[in-house]
Amino acid sequence: MAGSKLSPRQKMINLMYLVLLALLAMQVSVEVMEAFSKMYERFEDAIETGFQKNKATLDNLKQLSVENPTQYSEVFDTAKKVEALSKDFIAEIDVLKNIIKQANPLDPETDRLPAESMGKGDLMDEYLFTGDKSNANGQKFVEAVDTYHKGMVTLLSNNNSILREIDVDFNTKAVMVDGVEKSWLDYNFKGIPTIGTIAILSSMQNTVLNIENEALSNFVSGRLKQATSATQLQAFVKLNKNTYSPGDEVSAEIFLASKDDTKVPSKVEINGENIDLDSDFIGGKVLYKFKAGAVGDQPIVGQFIFTENGEEVPIAITSNYSVVAGSNQAIISADKMNVVYRGVVNPITISLPGISPNKLKVTGYGLTRKKGSSYELRPGSGRTVSIGVTGTSDSGEIVKSPPVLFRIKDIPSPMASIRGEYNSVRMPKTSLMKSTVAAGLPDFDFDLKLKVLSFKIKVPGKPTLIVNGRKMNAQAQKIIGTAKKGDIVNIFGIRAGIVGNSSYKLKEVLPISVEISN
Repeated sequence: MAGSKLSPRQKMINLMYLVLLALLAMQVSVEVMEAFSKMYERFEDAIETGFQKNKATLDNLKQLSVENPTQYSEVFDTAKKVEALSKDFIAEIDVLKNIIKQANPLDPETDRLPAESMGKGDLMDEYLFTGDKSNANGQKFVEAVDTYHKGMVTLLSNNNSILREIDVDFNTKAVMVDGVEKSWLDYNFKGIPTIGTIAILSSMQNTVLNIENEALSNFVSGRLKQATSATQLQAFVKLNKNTYSPGDEVSAEIFLASKDDTKVPSKVEINGENIDLDSDFIGGKVLYKFKAGAVGDQPIVGQFIFTENGEEVPIAITSNYSVVAGSNQAIISADKMNVVYRGVVNPITISLPGISPNKLKVTGYGLTRKKGSSYELRPGSGRTVSIGVTGTSDSGEIVKSPPVLFRIKDIPSPMASIRGEYNSVRMPKTSLMKSTVAAGLPDFDFDLKLKVLSFKIKVPGKPTLIVNGRKMNAQAQKIIGTAKKGDIVNIFGIRAGIVGNSSYKLKEVLPISVEISN
């Protein structure tokens, strides 16, 4: 651990050696030995923190390898090997530390090493050396250092900064001291007080954990650096619109984005369609093909879904395209069929060829824009409504369309129904007693929900009865009970309303007749 270029940790240890040797010659005081004991305790605290930090980093790499195996599985495999090398080497260092701890048990009152009795170095000298030479125990420890050094150099061959630190701290080559060559083991451990030796061993373990953490962190940051490299950038062009006419001014945003073809989403949805990632996700991009929709602004919406830390992370897709009538597309309309209905929301699509929907000015009483080319018309009084359309092209030209006239009609008379049948029904009188009177518009283009408010019922030989609501009340059931087989029960004078639109007064509902079957 010595050489022309020493790490800060090694410089500190060398200084500690000099201090320890000087103290030995001066009969070390208890206070000084206590100071080295505190140094050992600080290293022990750092070791515990190091274990926790490295476990968290390794767990993070493991999760990344599950979520993105293409990018992180190989890195995680290397990280596990680094962790295993560090763990094995720390275990070998623990062998020496445990020998010292067994010979110097903790003080039961302070739970600390008895530093005042650890000023001699004969314990480790006898364990690691026989005379002036290292014994089998000493050689085994040197081999453990060499195994760690060689393994880490192999695994981290591309990280020069960490390799330099490993080579400075854990190179077991012989050391020259005052012109005399000493073995690495002799230089670092022979004749060192026991309290100094255990502090050095803890310092070695702390260094191993710091190197492991730096390596694991570099694995993560290295992948992030690769993902944000200029080689991963791609230029994109975003136009201010997707539809133009000759002479229009084109405005575009041109920007760079980083693409990552190794990070595959777990799911992609566009316009309600699940994308086949095996065939349509290529080079970090989705290739999406579809048929253009109706005239007007049409959306392209969806989401990328990635899995990170076991949770789904959605990334929204929001865009749109414009569809205009082509020059070879005939525009045909049935003039007599331009009809809208009072009391309902009439959907209308409005567009001008070659002009974006957001460049249109549309006028018409009761007309509101919903989105893009979609409008809603709520007719008021009168028999007709006129809609005018004016557009502005990107070149500034004003295009005005002739007004289109729509006839306004009232909602036709609803028809009464029982059990979904209209006009006339045949059923037992017991079934009629339990029936509900409904109202509908079977041939109407709008799906309106109607609610019966009241009706009249006439059984032969009985006075007409008015029933509030839509179900037969007790009086109605009583007079129905008097009907005979073949009798015709008439239900008429039915009042109904539109659910959600109480202001519109419907025409009287057409009646229904019921023939009693038994």
